[in-house]
Amino acid sequence: MPKNTHSEAGIIEQVSTKANAAIPITKPAPKKHRARCFMMRTGVEGWTENDILRYCRLSSGRNYATELERRLDIQLERIDEKNTDGIGSHLRYRFSCSADVMLVIQLVSRNAATGGYRGLSQAEISDILSLYPDAFTAA
Repeated sequence: MPKNTHSEAGIIEQVSTKANAAIPITKPAPKKHRARCFMMRTGVEGWTENDILRYCRLSSGRNYATELERRLDIQLERIDEKNTDGIGSHLRYRFSCSADVMLVIQLVSRNAATGGYRGLSQAEISDILSLYPDAFTAA
């Protein structure tokens, strides 16, 4: 092997380090962010604990809903649904009004800005709000 292999490796390392500096690094979104975004995107149909497990790959779906209630001083509607097998039931959660959804959007955006990960775009916010009619209030 030539003697200058070490110095060539150093040059390659320096170039690749400089090249990587030009690529913006974004942190992956935390579990709470993914769960909250999913919850908002379910619209007036709401979500179950199993939905959070199935679509977000997160357990303890009930905890994410309860934390939102405590943190934002909101009340989610809870609907008791029988399981398809007829054994037991699950709760379906949904937001009580569109104003509560707006509070969650603000929380998600604030946390994303603070945490350095990608938040919701204006288009995503518009899409989410379109799922909740202006006069939406759960019964």
